[in-house]
Formats: sequence, structure tokens, C-alpha cells
Amino acid sequence: MPSFQSSQSGGAQIVECTDGIPEMIMVVRRSRTLFTDFIAAQAKRLGLKVVVNGSFIDLSFGAQIAAFAEPTDPDDSKPVGQVIQHEKLLAGTEASGKFSFAQETCGTKNYSVSLGNPKPTACAAIGGVAPIVVDGLPYGARNVYRAGAPADAPVTGDVDAKLKPFLQQKSNLMFSQLLARGKTVGKTAVGYSAAQQRLLVVVQPHGADGPDADRVRTMFVERKIENAVFLDCSDSSTLYFAGRFLVRPGSHKDHYLSVAVGFR
Repeated sequence: MPSFQSSQSGGAQIVECTDGIPEMIMVVRRSRTLFTDFIAAQAKRLGLKVVVNGSFIDLSFGAQIAAFAEPTDPDDSKPVGQVIQHEKLLAGTEASGKFSFAQETCGTKNYSVSLGNPKPTACAAIGGVAPIVVDGLPYGARNVYRAGAPADAPVTGDVDAKLKPFLQQKSNLMFSQLLARGKTVGKTAVGYSAAQQRLLVVVQPHGADGPDADRVRTMFVERKIENAVFLDCSDSSTLYFAGRFLVRPGSHKDHYLSVAVGFR
């Protein structure tokens, strides 16, 4: 049975599972309730050991204003990127230019990160997210090459096939935007190492003096996590572990966030 442990590092909360293969469970709020109340109820119902916030949310201006007063109607909270559980699309829209994080088959160690929408046959998946590490390749604000790369190799953007053997880090716009927001912006990140059968969850409370996006990436790279992503960040960042909240979202976000990622 998977075993989960929590710790803290540099202003961030960390949860790791290094014993057994955790199952990823996607849950979507369907009623007018606080996101935190929804998470607590789903964790108890489904036996989830750790839960974090998931998708970026597309909310109309009117719904944003209403959300300051009370929980929104879930129909007004539209997840960016597809949310899949047991080969069923639960919510969300296509987000082909972004990345997805998935457990491709339930009960196996084949967690993956890929560009574009998740596979519809996934056991569990979330789209519309930003890459941290993909198949062992770190992502960041710039393309970084090893010695011998051509002098005109692009600093950002797509990389020609002939340059890929030289690539040590790949640029990504979503990563760059988060990095530019510095150390105090909230961050939610998850990743998995198939080689080590290790799940790593890193969540920084919004407003805390914590790691910037580069340092979060380093935390995954140092632990040899082959695939990892940033979920919705800023004051959306949420972490529920062992029956209590270690990180809570901002009160406004608590009124309209809808998608959570759980593990058990």
C-alpha cells in the first residue's frame, strides 16, 4: 500500500510517496460549495491521502464578481484543459498548445507528461498545465544546449530535430510567466518517477517567501523525477494532506475552483 510523508523546504510544503504506486483520482465540484469543503468531503469519501488544486479556470467577468460573495454555480467554472477519469471526460476544454499529466493505466507506474490533450483512454489525466520535466528533460525560460550546439540555435521556442541531441533544457512560455512572478507567488506542482516509483508534490502558499519556478524545477530534478508539471498556481494553490489543509486557496478562489487532483 502506498505510504505518504510530508515535510517542508524553503517555504514550500512537500508530500512524497515512495512505497508502492499511488492511484491518481480526478474530482470535479458539482454543487455550490466551497472548494475546500468539497476537497475534504471527497478525500473522506474516496480515501484520498493527498489532494491539490488542479485546472486553471475560465470564469466570466460576472461570475468572478459574484464569486467574491458566495460559491459559484459549477457550470460557471470552466476548466481549461480536459479532465479525465477512467476513460471518461469529466470536464474541461481542449488545450492543445499546453501540456497534460496522466496516469495512463490504473495501478501501473506509467505516469507521463505530454504536449497537447491527454489520451482519452487514460486512467486519470489533467490537461492545460505547464511542463517542469518531460521524459527527463527539464523545462525553463530558455533553451539551454550542451557544448557543440550551432551558434544560431534558438534561445526560445521550438527546436529543430537536428538540435535536440544538444538540448539540456527546453523553453516554455507558461514556465517563463510563472518564473517572472518570483518567489512569493503560490505554486502547485506534481511529478512522478517511474524508475523510483516516487510521487512528489510541492505546494507553496501564495504570498510566502518560497522557491521560484526555477528552484521548484531543481527540487524535481534533484530527486530524479522524470515527469512533472505545474498546475494552477497563485492563490489557487491548495494542499490537503492526512485529514487537514496545509495550504488553503484565497477566499475568492475557494468560491469558484472546481477541479482537484487526489492520490491514494
